[in-house]
Amino acid sequence: MESQVDAAVNGQLRARIGELEKQLAAAARKDTGQERTEVALRDALAYAESIVDTVREALLVLDGDLRVKSASAAFYQTFGVSEEQTIGQFLYDLGNGQWDIPALRRLLEEMLPLEKKLRDYEVVHDFPLLGRRVMLLNAAKLVPEGDDPNRVLLAIEDITERSRIEEALLRSNEDLEHFAYVAAHDLRSPLNSALNLSQLLARRLKGKIEAEEAKMLAMSIQSMQRLGALMQDILTYSQIGSGPRMGTPLPLEESLRVALANLQHHIEETKTEVSIAPLPTVPADRIQMVLVFQNLIANAIKYRRAAESPKIHIEATQQGNHWQISVTDNGQGFEAKYAEEIFRPFKRLHGLDVHGSGIGLATSMRIIVRLGGRIWAVSKPGKGSTFFILLPGAAG
Repeated sequence: MESQVDAAVNGQLRARIGELEKQLAAAARKDTGQERTEVALRDALAYAESIVDTVREALLVLDGDLRVKSASAAFYQTFGVSEEQTIGQFLYDLGNGQWDIPALRRLLEEMLPLEKKLRDYEVVHDFPLLGRRVMLLNAAKLVPEGDDPNRVLLAIEDITERSRIEEALLRSNEDLEHFAYVAAHDLRSPLNSALNLSQLLARRLKGKIEAEEAKMLAMSIQSMQRLGALMQDILTYSQIGSGPRMGTPLPLEESLRVALANLQHHIEETKTEVSIAPLPTVPADRIQMVLVFQNLIANAIKYRRAAESPKIHIEATQQGNHWQISVTDNGQGFEAKYAEEIFRPFKRLHGLDVHGSGIGLATSMRIIVRLGGRIWAVSKPGKGSTFFILLPGAAG
């Protein structure tokens, strides 16, 4: 969204351009000569350069021989050089050769001639005076002008600090995932021992203790079973981070069929009707997509309405270079204000009355995001829900 400052600057620029156009038109009508026209053009150029100097990214304009024609104030400030050291210099000679970067050469000499415009090309380089810098480069050929039809605009964004923070967050997330995995894994053994002993005790004491005591023992067993399921879900969630970000072309129907087979008992028990339209092939991981479909279908069954059997419809529509998969049910639904919250770990709209750990949708979102897509839901209480998944289409 355009900021107020940007809007003001753009408004001033448009107003000034309008004034210049009027001046040029008047000059042409009155035949006031070349001098007044040149003054107007110099005025326009100076104004345009003042606008360029407000841009945060460092900008360079290069001629066809890769010599610097102009540079923005941000370039001089970011890289600690002067105008005298820059203008007219061969790009790779700037700063005693510190801009002779192999990745930059590939961008300007190999890639740009073919693409004519390149965005967010990351370059990492160690500058002798500045140290290691991570830069995002954007380059485009300018509209042909006069005798030099090969001018290039090069925008350089220094993202060193942002990259450092992202790497630190990534390491922190990996440490947390490892801790969650180890904690859940190591706690399962004593929990399983306690659960087995409690179940054995319940069988031996059946009919020998009071009903209230038997109920308390049964509740303890159920609590341990829920804790075991929660630990398994935490393990699954933590392992998603080490899974593939993009897979080989996968027919989604394969993963869906496996998910339905895994849920067959619940489908038959609840008399769930599942209808499936043709599904596409997309780059994805087979096992992870089984987990996504299984979570969505299990949720539709779990949050069904008491008055009717669950009905689930799954289909796909093409959206440009992406595929949108929808999973629609006739269940309880939920209020729109919870549409984002339901994808957070441990978020449960129905409390402990409904079995589950509250991690299934969070796991599904994590999988889809890692595959380069997104997932969201639309619902109304008592009217059912539709979960949408948007995934990149198969390459080629």
